[in-house]
Amino acid sequence: MFRVKHRFCNADPAQAGGATPPAAPAAPATPVIDVQTQINQALAAQQAEFAAQLEKATGHKDIGALTEAQLKAQGKLQELADAKAAEATSYKSKFEQAAIGNALLSASVDAVDAATVKDLLAGKAKVDEHGVVTIDGKPVADAVAQLLKDKPFLAKAQGDNGSGAPQNTGGGKALTRSAFEQLSPIERSTHINTGGTVI
Repeated sequence: MFRVKHRFCNADPAQAGGATPPAAPAAPATPVIDVQTQINQALAAQQAEFAAQLEKATGHKDIGALTEAQLKAQGKLQELADAKAAEATSYKSKFEQAAIGNALLSASVDAVDAATVKDLLAGKAKVDEHGVVTIDGKPVADAVAQLLKDKPFLAKAQGDNGSGAPQNTGGGKALTRSAFEQLSPIERSTHINTGGTVI
């Protein structure tokens, strides 16, 4: 019978002599990834997108420009607010002066010269938030009456007309509007010139 002999040998004849086997063929090299570069690129892209959105929304390319514009706007708004406050104060002062003048003039019917009474008392007058005028805490009519009592030369003479007062030769006759319109132009003139009134 045949005996089979097994013999082990390397396929590479160079190894038969005990030489070191050659290195296995190298696998394709894996590319080296620079993580920091990728992070920087992503941040730059995000910042560019943010800047584009900011410019679209506000008209400013960066936060610094937006902040500067807002500060300028706030300064202008403050100037506008100050101007409006000054304007409101001016109108309030004019309103108070008008209210005081009207109250004093309407309460000075018994004075010879209502403007003089107004000039004497206006500096003491106050106007509250409801537009009510008081003088030294008293109603205007009481303050005017007290002034005319203290300084009688400012008050109109009471009683008869006196020698210097104009006489009412028309007797204060009052006509209705329809009766007055029925008069001739000369009669109308005479009626008015003699102190007559139309009611």
